[in-house]
Amino acid sequence: MNLIESFRVALTALMIHKVRALLTMVGIIIGVGAVIGMQSIGTGFSNYLTDQFSQLGDGVLYIVPQVDSDEEDVPIAPQLTAADAAAIMEPGAAPSVREVALEYNGSAVIGTARERYSYGVKGISASHFRISSAKILSGRLFDDRDEQGLARVAVIGSRVAETVFGSADLALGERITIDGVGFDVIGVLDGSVNQASASLGSFSDPAQLIYLPYRTAQARLFRNQMTARVDVSQITVQAISRDHVDTALREVTLLLRERHRLTYQPNDFRIISVEQVAQQTQIAIAGFNLFLLVIGGISLLVGGIGIMNIMLVSVTQRTREIGLRKAIGARRRDIMWQFLIEALVLSLIGGLIGIALGYLLSFAGTFVMQSIFLIPDGQAVVTLPSILAATLVSGAVGVIFGLFPALRASRLEPIQALRFE
Repeated sequence: MNLIESFRVALTALMIHKVRALLTMVGIIIGVGAVIGMQSIGTGFSNYLTDQFSQLGDGVLYIVPQVDSDEEDVPIAPQLTAADAAAIMEPGAAPSVREVALEYNGSAVIGTARERYSYGVKGISASHFRISSAKILSGRLFDDRDEQGLARVAVIGSRVAETVFGSADLALGERITIDGVGFDVIGVLDGSVNQASASLGSFSDPAQLIYLPYRTAQARLFRNQMTARVDVSQITVQAISRDHVDTALREVTLLLRERHRLTYQPNDFRIISVEQVAQQTQIAIAGFNLFLLVIGGISLLVGGIGIMNIMLVSVTQRTREIGLRKAIGARRRDIMWQFLIEALVLSLIGGLIGIALGYLLSFAGTFVMQSIFLIPDGQAVVTLPSILAATLVSGAVGVIFGLFPALRASRLEPIQALRFE
């Protein structure tokens, strides 16, 4: 019996017992479908986070006023000031640093001639826009001259403009009060929720924020909230390249420890690397995918046992057929290949149905990311390697778990098989 004829016989045998074959394939279908579907969601989410982290800036470090220690009782208080940022930018102080931006976060009551609103307010240096690659929707961003001159100008998010003034164009040139202090709107910033910045503890939606020059915010709004030890919520440091992030981190750490006169004490500041957070996120996603592989592997194991069981039943039911084939000249290897191919076909069909199920799960994952988790760019991705791997694994399961029944069938003695009732 040639190979093509073996496949034809295997398909015929499966078609005779359709329901039994389908029930046998359930484990394979669930295992393959779950692995492909969930890995497609994991891959899509990983791609989305990678894009989000890239939007935070290339080679960026965040310094926050927080004691870098897990101990609860630490005898020092956080310290971080604008003077620290200036020291970092001193010639030769941190050669691996390209630019530094200041940021102070607060909330304020925003007023117009008719209404009052509550929004988050960021007092930032103009370099913040350069590091974050901010996109202006209309108007202009404030610059270093505005900051040095303590200009009372504001750049507002697009949703703030729509809520307060009706549109971005109508907001330009209007005057708003922030905690009673008047500011002129010079620009409207385009923005969307950034999951990566949310994971770093920052305000996550630029469209819902109001941006002021740092020195203006310091002098006009937040003076009473700032202290001699902490007058910034965050210092953003950009390395000269992605390859210099670790070097920049070491240089900044040493400089700040020296400025804060720290010897044996832990840092009274914490430095967060976007690359490190991105790597940790990817490791977590990889761990999740590995967990799914284990679960899928268990399901495939159960499916393989089911195939072995049904093939043993098939051998018992077709004992007289096997005896008849041997009596008319079929060799042991012909019988073995017949049942082995039948198990392989059973497993491969289950794998193909599982791939289709995986595609359906990927569509469901895309819907969940976009509709429930509000990730507009979230897209589950089914990759060709995962499909090839699923096909190979399902085929291997059929061969491995079909080998014993095939060998058992091939070793039956013709006379005893013909006498079997």
